[in-house]
Amino acid sequence: MKKLEAEKEYEVQYYEIDCNKKLLLTSLMNYLQDACTKQSEDIGIGIDYMSNKGIGWVLYKWNIHIYKYPLYGEKVKVKTIPQAFRKFYAYRSFKVLDSNENIIAEANSVWFLINTRKRKAMTVTEDMYEAFGLEKEDNKPLDIKKIGKQERVDSEKIFNVRYSDIDTNKHVNNVKYVDWAVETVPLDIVSDYSITYINIAYKKEITYGDKIKVLTQIDNKENSFACLHKIVDEQNKELALVETFWSNK
Repeated sequence: MKKLEAEKEYEVQYYEIDCNKKLLLTSLMNYLQDACTKQSEDIGIGIDYMSNKGIGWVLYKWNIHIYKYPLYGEKVKVKTIPQAFRKFYAYRSFKVLDSNENIIAEANSVWFLINTRKRKAMTVTEDMYEAFGLEKEDNKPLDIKKIGKQERVDSEKIFNVRYSDIDTNKHVNNVKYVDWAVETVPLDIVSDYSITYINIAYKKEITYGDKIKVLTQIDNKENSFACLHKIVDEQNKELALVETFWSNK
């Protein structure tokens, strides 16, 4: 059985760019998530199918390398392949190509399947193997680097979870964590540097009405900055870890 590759083309819209007409990282992440959601819809195991069965995919880890950000009006193509299932985990890779078929970004991701009624992880079902063209032997995990431990806090901010932050699984959409993390980085870094690498580990669900805090460590490297962001709840329980690497434009 052949692994099921999918692709979708996007044109960078005005509302998806920053002040330099460059695609926002969060917009790029939305493309990635949309591409795999579209694949699921196309093969008949989309949102309604999952909802009726009381199951859902929850994102666990992102590892994204960005080599070049497309500008307003440019077209890009996202290719995605489900690579493996392992117990309740799913591993999926992505490539983003420009109009000349050059790779401008690559990503690996880890997801897990949950029973949405019990909010507990469950073993990947047979219909998922069949739909995505995977065999039981396709069980090799993608390598995603572990995020280091935060040593100090250089910046912090508090955010309230809004209704618009919630996704179809009734928890905070994974992209919102990146919005929060970036908000704790000084404006001169955000304006003059670009995120070329991001690593995320989601630890615990966040829902509407929660209040969260982002604690950020900022290290100045040669012509770059490395940031470690820890997102915690009001009880200081860890919700997510985010590592961003900023390079000079």
